[in-house]
Amino acid sequence: MMDPMYFIGESNDSQAKYWWIRTGTKDTDTSLTIVGNLALSLENLGDDVNALMYWDAAHGADEDPGDSITWIGDVTGYTS
Repeated sequence: MMDPMYFIGESNDSQAKYWWIRTGTKDTDTSLTIVGNLALSLENLGDDVNALMYWDAAHGADEDPGDSITWIGDVTGYTS
């Protein structure tokens, strides 16, 4: 259940259509290739993918939390 690629390849109308993906380039838990393949596979399905790698950051890096909140407002149509 750790590899989402199998599930992304299946037809699933209830799957999320918007993705916010962040990782650090010094991530020791997940290969950068995996993150790239995940983002590209989702884009190929027509999903809206916002993916970014933080230079010299580790696993679970989130260096722009304010931007993620703005992104959520954009994809949900909520404006303050």
